[in-house]
Amino acid sequence: MEVRAVVLVLLGLLGCVRAIQTGVQANTNPSPCLKICAGSSAPGSWSRYNTEHAVQYISMAFCGFVKTPYVTTTLHAQSSHWTVAGATSIYNISKSGFRVYLKIDDKSYDLCQQRQCYLQFIAIGYIC
Repeated sequence: MEVRAVVLVLLGLLGCVRAIQTGVQANTNPSPCLKICAGSSAPGSWSRYNTEHAVQYISMAFCGFVKTPYVTTTLHAQSSHWTVAGATSIYNISKSGFRVYLKIDDKSYDLCQQRQCYLQFIAIGYIC
């Protein structure tokens, strides 16, 4: 079985498990409506949120989702991004984008900017 097929099967199971856990019916959209979309932010494009956090809005508008998708993220850089926390914590998610806040200190923020930290995402959702 292809890796893509395995991913789709696992995601289908995830949707069923979530539906069971929340007591709602699983999405009944036809399977051709399911889309996997990936993207990344611009390297070094984080903004200071406060003295301990940086923030970035990630747009997924180009994906064309009609409902809020399932999203996973990962932080990449040339080096030293292991000192940063929060890259997989997604806030204010919608069908068109989300925010990520990184917990950093002054040294980590400067290193993240210098070493071109960027966020990659994979989103799975419905486009019809």
